[in-house]
Amino acid sequence: MSDRPRTVSVHVDVPAVDRAFDYSVPERWAARVGVGTVVRVELAGRRVRGWVVDLDPEPPVGIELAPLRQVTGAGPDADLVELCRWAAWRWAGRLATFLRLGTPERRVAALGGVSIRPPDPASVDHAVGGLVRRALSAGSGVHVLEVPPSADPLPVVLAAASRGQVIVVAPSTRMVTHIGTGLRRAGASAARWPRDFAAAATGANVVGGRGAVFAPAPALAAIVVVDEHDERLQNEASPTWHARELAIERARRAGVPCLLVSPVPSIEARRAAGGRVVADRGWVRSGWPQVVVVDRRAEDRGRSGLFSPALVSRMRSTLDGGGRVVCVLNRTGRARLLACRGCGGLLDCEACGATVRQVDDGGLECARCGARRPRVCRSCGSTATANLRPGVSTVREQLQSLVREPVLALTGGERETPGDAALVGARVVVGTEAVLHRVDRAGLVAFLEFDAELLAPRYRATEEALALVVAAGRLTGGRDDGDRSTSAVLLQTRLPEHPVVRAAVRAEPDSLVGAEWERRLALGDPPAATVAVLGREAAPAFIERLGSPPGVERVGPDERGRWILRSTVRADLLDALTAVERPPGRLRLWIDPARTG
Repeated sequence: MSDRPRTVSVHVDVPAVDRAFDYSVPERWAARVGVGTVVRVELAGRRVRGWVVDLDPEPPVGIELAPLRQVTGAGPDADLVELCRWAAWRWAGRLATFLRLGTPERRVAALGGVSIRPPDPASVDHAVGGLVRRALSAGSGVHVLEVPPSADPLPVVLAAASRGQVIVVAPSTRMVTHIGTGLRRAGASAARWPRDFAAAATGANVVGGRGAVFAPAPALAAIVVVDEHDERLQNEASPTWHARELAIERARRAGVPCLLVSPVPSIEARRAAGGRVVADRGWVRSGWPQVVVVDRRAEDRGRSGLFSPALVSRMRSTLDGGGRVVCVLNRTGRARLLACRGCGGLLDCEACGATVRQVDDGGLECARCGARRPRVCRSCGSTATANLRPGVSTVREQLQSLVREPVLALTGGERETPGDAALVGARVVVGTEAVLHRVDRAGLVAFLEFDAELLAPRYRATEEALALVVAAGRLTGGRDDGDRSTSAVLLQTRLPEHPVVRAAVRAEPDSLVGAEWERRLALGDPPAATVAVLGREAAPAFIERLGSPPGVERVGPDERGRWILRSTVRADLLDALTAVERPPGRLRLWIDPARTG
């Protein structure tokens, strides 16, 4: 046996240095150091944090290794380090970015023994528990459970936690708090991620946002992703990692089931589960909201404002009955809709169905796929158009004069949420989709321009539009929800026969799946292909170094200086990106972002 000191490879937490260096381990720390341990080392004359990523690497010949300067404590274990390596490859990111996500906020020096505390069996709903058991009957693998929009996710989590330690990923702080509180009241353990690292590492059930997928779980029995369709589960900045996909990969590596829960299961979830979706159709339909459709084509020919007579009548009826009215109008980053003055219909793309915009030569160009055509309505042949560009501030003033009482405006861009008293007391609220996550109940939720969602220049526009109806339905309640059965979600649209509108009215999200998958196949959108979007100052140098790797389609630069890379074989694109040495300067590299348009 060699007498040489133990050595380790340490991946340093330095943004400009994406690599590991070898160090020796002082004898007094040898028993405390393992893969994932957080340490401090000397690098270029300063002490920096790092993670042990390999034990006893072959030391370089003729070089005396510097020793570790400090052993800080626990970090991601060996399995999580490997998951982080995979994530860095999958989203073309730096390994340190993902290692940070699995590291406790505060130093954890030592961990106790593993102890599992499941919920009291009496707290598990029999019907929901049966659905969960049915979904997980095949054991490990990916399973999709479709639930009503108005369903409480807690019974699903309690049923899953009966199997042992679970990791629960949810998209909102409110939902995380609700599930964690419910687990504790049912007698089960619950660790809030990332705050409760030590509890998670000793067997407590973990509940958190998208980062919870990196939590330690020594006795992991299942991973549950609540509202897997929600775009908040994807990181907006580079790297654009998605909690759903990481949950699937982690469960696969651990040999445990991954349960994806949603009222509108995504294409990605359905593909991962092989198309199998478990649902009680009667229960699901009863929890969908009553959806009212107002067809605006014959009403205003694209000339009048946002408030149709049908909407005004419904608002007044709701307010007279003591209910709250919420109006949703998305403006930031959305489609600029062109309506035909002849027939009142919307001008859209023949190729992909997205919104079109007028360009300098007078023609129309698709904001999603770039297809061009003359400025002519495909329905009636008219060349007269109206540009629909409303804003929340203007709409608030109009709405206030209509209802003759104060109207509260909320948008996602506001730095602070209005005080609880103001929000609770407001009977009429208008805002972007952010309002759906700040209000807890309403008698009427009205989408003033739902077509901006249906025709948005994003490849997930169809799914996202239906997800907005789900979010609205959680405010109004289900159609069979007792005293809230008269509440409704109202869609003002010039596309009343759009598949999303029909699916919402009929409570049949499955009806969209076939056509949506075929469209993504035809256009090369995820998950039919893997897509990379590159931009900012270093992008031209990166593209030059990348060259033209086999199996990778390259388009660009566009008017914003971005390149789009696409491949139907994921490894072809990701391996090619990994092989490129990054040039100096700022680089935005998005892999399968939620919005490529």
